[in-house]
Amino acid sequence: MSYPPPPPAPPPGPPLGAAPESMPGSTKGAVVLLWILFGLGICGSGALAAGYFALTSLEEQGDVVIPSSYLPYLVIAIVQAVVWTVLRAVFAVKIARRSAGARKGAIIFEIVNVGLSLLAWLFAPEIEYTAGEPAGGTAGGLIGAVLGIAIAAVIIGLLSTADSKRWCNE
Repeated sequence: MSYPPPPPAPPPGPPLGAAPESMPGSTKGAVVLLWILFGLGICGSGALAAGYFALTSLEEQGDVVIPSSYLPYLVIAIVQAVVWTVLRAVFAVKIARRSAGARKGAIIFEIVNVGLSLLAWLFAPEIEYTAGEPAGGTAGGLIGAVLGIAIAAVIIGLLSTADSKRWCNE
C-alpha cells in the first residue's frame, strides 16, 4: 500500500527562544518623536485654552482689541491641537505594532500638519494691544511652530525609509 507523500515542511522560523525582530532605529526614532509631540500637544492645548480665557478677560477689561475672527480661530486651533495630540498617540502605538496604514497615515498627517502650520502663519489675525505690548511678544509661538514643523519633517523622513516600510509591512 502506497501512502501519499507528506506535505512540504513549513519554512523554518526563528529558533525557539529567539527574540523577535526589533524595531529599526528610524522607526523607533519616529515613534519617540510622535510621543514627544504628544506630550507637547497636551501642554500646547492647555496653553491655547488658557490664552483663550486670558484674551477674553483682557478684552472685557479693554486692554486688547480682538478682531471678530480671532476667537473662533483660537477655538478651532484648540480643537485641532487636541485632535492632533490624540492622533499622534494612536499613530505611535499602531506603528509600534507594525501597522502599514498607521505609517502611511502618520506621513500624510504630518504633511498636512506642516501645510496648516504654514497657513496659520500667513492668515492668523493680529491682536491690537491698547495697554502696551505683551512682555513675551510672539517669539514663543514662533519658536514652537518652527520646532513643530522641523520635528514633523524629521518624522516624515524617518517613516519614509525602507526599514520603516519593511517593519510596518510585515
